Amino acid sequence: MSTFINEKLVPVKSNAGKTKLYLSYVKESQFPVPQTVFTDSSGEEIGRIVGYRTPAQFQQEMESILGDRVT
Repeated sequence: MSTFINEKLVPVKSNAGKTKLYLSYVKESQFPVPQTVFTDSSGEEIGRIVGYRTPAQFQQEMESILGDRVT
């Protein structure tokens, strides 16, 4: 999965609560960490995964969010 992410996406890590990028996507979530936000190339949110997931669960949800956007 890490190969897919690194080859097909642009991963950006933010220190929770310490950067404007992170704060702009957190909104009013009660459980903001861990949280993965997926955006399109213009920065518009297309989906998010909130909370811990096993690798298999994460991959399934990520594929559902991304759909045909990544080939």
